[in-house]
Amino acid sequence: MIGIKAPAEADDVDIRAAWVWQAQSVKNAGDELLANAAKHKINRLYVNVDMNISKEVYQTFIAKASREGIAIEALGGDPSWGVEGREAPMLRLASWVHDYNQAVEPSERFDALHLDVKPYVLPAWKEDAKPLVQSWISNMKRVLEQAKQDGGIAVHVDLPFWLDSYTVKGSRTAEDADNEALSHWFIQNVDQVTLLAYRDNAQGSNGIIRLIEQEMEWADASGTLVTVGVNTKPMPGEEFTSFAGKGSSQLEGALQEVATAFREHQSYAGSAVHDLTYWGELDPEEQPLPEKPVNPPVSAPEIRGTYIWEASQVTDDGGEHILAFAKQQKINWLYVRLDLDQPYSSYRSFVKRAKAQGIEVHAMGGHPIWGKKENRPRIKRLIDYVKNYNAEVEPDERFVGIHLDIEPYTLPEWAENRDTLLTEWASNIAYFQEETKKDSSLETSADLAVWLDTFPLPGKDVTVTEFMIDTLDHVSLMAFRNTAEGSNGIAAVVSQEMEIADRLGKSLLVSVEMKQNHEGEHISFYEHGAKEMENQLDKLPELLSGYKAYKGNLVHAYDYWVDAKP
Repeated sequence: MIGIKAPAEADDVDIRAAWVWQAQSVKNAGDELLANAAKHKINRLYVNVDMNISKEVYQTFIAKASREGIAIEALGGDPSWGVEGREAPMLRLASWVHDYNQAVEPSERFDALHLDVKPYVLPAWKEDAKPLVQSWISNMKRVLEQAKQDGGIAVHVDLPFWLDSYTVKGSRTAEDADNEALSHWFIQNVDQVTLLAYRDNAQGSNGIIRLIEQEMEWADASGTLVTVGVNTKPMPGEEFTSFAGKGSSQLEGALQEVATAFREHQSYAGSAVHDLTYWGELDPEEQPLPEKPVNPPVSAPEIRGTYIWEASQVTDDGGEHILAFAKQQKINWLYVRLDLDQPYSSYRSFVKRAKAQGIEVHAMGGHPIWGKKENRPRIKRLIDYVKNYNAEVEPDERFVGIHLDIEPYTLPEWAENRDTLLTEWASNIAYFQEETKKDSSLETSADLAVWLDTFPLPGKDVTVTEFMIDTLDHVSLMAFRNTAEGSNGIAAVVSQEMEIADRLGKSLLVSVEMKQNHEGEHISFYEHGAKEMENQLDKLPELLSGYKAYKGNLVHAYDYWVDAKP
């Protein structure tokens, strides 16, 4: 590497870095900039480079920074640098840094080329990430090859933690489990990564530590260094992503917790704060936060349920075997699929005995084609059946709500005409909610895949996920993972939905899979068995304790659970 030995490396001290986007701040030897850095005990700066500033200005600035124990990385980036055919500015910056470093003394050199590209902020990413992912990787390969040919200046990149949910083919991990995660590709190929773990706390299911565990393990395996990036820029509406307005003490406390948690990771190199200007605006004199009380034991979730997909299991023998299993497993919630050709008497006894056993019963129906407008009458038929049933039977024989399982993303139209299908699905759900609430207090709910939070609803300023949560009384999240913890565990994959539901004042249930599944080993508890499933579910109340929306767990489904391995 053509650069200087960073103080953090020389003294085995954690990196303490900050971004500096004001390129002109290096002038006048960068006196004000370096004074601010010293105030925050910074030993590394990512400084935005202006190639029109003279070489002599950078020589003076970097030499002074070096004397003060501060390494300087040449920062540059633009979302367009990830677009096919738009890599030229990135290559030009890399060449400029190489030529500069070759021409100056070691103490005047940039320590690394630091790239902040972010093509994921482009509208095209939301429409179809695949082409952008491919062009971003292609452009990165070119700059990495050029850096290698030029003598090996280190290439560092900024990387948001959630890129581990995309693959190198541009698909989300949930859809392409066998493909390499995009974050893993970057960690394998660059010299150092700054993980943008933009949260305002270190602990918890949505805290910095848990969100980047997977990336730290990948970095350990590949020998790549990682600095953990946090944010101090005000983020209206997304305050949980920044320490703005929360004071220096909270920021420093979180950074210390992160350092303690990852101390044994060979890849952990330190922390970085975005950015120096906003960092300086945190109030150091803010009153310290009160000491955290000892946390009381986390109570068990309110709801523990399952799905009954075969209506005949209820209608043929009264469902006695279901109720016996429910008692054994402490089940208090059932979604029961109805056969609408059966008389109301087929369900009365079962619902009554279930209620006496403390079980809440919701009528269930659905099919992928129910997402299409032409099949709305099927939804209406289910609603009418349940309403008429409830009107005819005794109060203790009534269904509490109606639950839909539609999943139109399994239809060919999902690939061929997704926007139309999404629009019709949302319209049918809105119809379901409105029609159900006419003259009834029935609760409305539906199953929802956790990866739908990346799909905007056409013509609306919301995602599919937010629309569904906002429209219905509650949603059951299909968090089909067989571990509770980790960046791709149950708690992590439902965190975004939990935040949305908390904001909207809605309830969520977490559903896990016991059915045999061939999409990936991380999906189902089929091979692990019932005991391991219980072990993982036992972790969720604590992992999700920060969310009021979290109300309990469901197991998909009774048929697989009753026959599960021990």
